[in-house]
Amino acid sequence: MEAAFHAPAVTRPLFFQLFVQATLLSLAACNGVAAVPASSPPAQQVRVENREPPAGAMPLGAIAVTHGQGCSFTGDRGTREGATALLKEAAAKRGANFVQVTKVIEPYSGHDCYHREFKLEGLAYRLAGTPVAVPSASAAVPAPTTAVSCTPPCSPGYACEAGVCVALCNPACGEGQVCRADRICVPAAAAP
Repeated sequence: MEAAFHAPAVTRPLFFQLFVQATLLSLAACNGVAAVPASSPPAQQVRVENREPPAGAMPLGAIAVTHGQGCSFTGDRGTREGATALLKEAAAKRGANFVQVTKVIEPYSGHDCYHREFKLEGLAYRLAGTPVAVPSASAAVPAPTTAVSCTPPCSPGYACEAGVCVALCNPACGEGQVCRADRICVPAAAAP
């Protein structure tokens, strides 16, 4: 006589446990990590640090970036590496070569969903003794004949030069003097 094979009965608690595990596994498979963007040569030269810049650095304004996107189980989770790459690129576009990080918001679980963005905020600076580097759009495309504008517009007491807000002294500096970031005229040899 042949022995009959009987599959074990699946109880409700076991079925529920298997269902929950399968659901969580499928949701985890949907969650990705945002790709780290490639850096341009000027962005690779930007220093990103948590401390203040060296003395004589010229402030160029605040910068904020977000890497990753989405809420709960949709979208790609941002990373510090990706946010740092975006921060360096944004700083290089402003002519900065140093960024002091002022705020970090990592992905977190809120009361409404799991926020997948990694956000960095900082202050951009051009270090003393370094030339203003305004990246060109492309070597094959001729440079525009109009001046590069500043976004956002410069505050009162500042003028836009090659896409960077630069302090203006009032009254204007004399010959052989330059206006520092704190809007004080100093001899050109002593200026950053």
